[in-house]
Amino acid sequence: MPPATARFEDDKFAAYGLPNGTFRSLGLETCTSNLAPKPCSSGSLPLVVFSGALATSRTLYQSMLQSVAAAGYLVVSVDHPYDADIVELPNGTTVTGVDINDSELEDALTTRVKDIAFLYRQLTKPSLRTKLFPMHHHSGGLLKTAIFGHSFGGAAAAAATQQLSFVRGGLNVDGTMFGSVLESGLDRPFMLIGHDNKTQETDSSWKTVWPQLKAWKREIEVKGAAHYSFSDLPLITSVIGLQEKLPVEIEQVLGSIEGRRMMDLTVTYVTAFLNMVLRYGSEKDFVRADNEFTEVVVVT
Repeated sequence: MPPATARFEDDKFAAYGLPNGTFRSLGLETCTSNLAPKPCSSGSLPLVVFSGALATSRTLYQSMLQSVAAAGYLVVSVDHPYDADIVELPNGTTVTGVDINDSELEDALTTRVKDIAFLYRQLTKPSLRTKLFPMHHHSGGLLKTAIFGHSFGGAAAAAATQQLSFVRGGLNVDGTMFGSVLESGLDRPFMLIGHDNKTQETDSSWKTVWPQLKAWKREIEVKGAAHYSFSDLPLITSVIGLQEKLPVEIEQVLGSIEGRRMMDLTVTYVTAFLNMVLRYGSEKDFVRADNEFTEVVVVT
């Protein structure tokens, strides 16, 4: 995490029992472009846009998104200013979040979709793409794109798939849905991933939207998972040897699945969906995933 973000998140998560300085002490191992002898691809890698939970920094998903990128995607995660708890700009300026109440969620959702549309327009400029992805050869043209999001980001993924013609499919990870998608649905592939006991039976927005999903669709439930299981937090608590020692209230937020396995599960299902939508149109990766992860219940 950039420095101000790390300080902010350290203070925030100290309340949950993470040792002070956790985020300042953690880094990701990454490949830098100056080490690569040749560009990684001659074709155009598909684009995946990620939108996180309300009041949550995109940096809380970095490891997960790194693994998704490693499956052969250009991944761009979005911080929505005033919506994320903190946004740190390259010049060090920070924008802290505001409390968004229930009556403001529709406006916040509209703003997120506009952010994603703006981002895509920027990424269609070759000069910017070259700057962001210097080791990737671009064969021009618009990028094949899918979108996924966690929590409120899952609602944004649904809204963006509905409203933005360039999105080929969307994946909602554990997010209640809002807005016009509930009435008019989607004609592109869409998937729902829920934590333990988050299904159409317990989330009325999922039940409402399901019959309106007119293309390929799938819903899974992950037994033992909680809402923030679908972030880097379980992995972080596992890596620093804390997962077994956290208070029981934290399990209600992070779930009971071991952190490395939970990360593997999330990445496996996300990439299975992306591979189907953006690569080869078959469900073969889901068959393998369902066999490997006994925690997963295919709801429908």
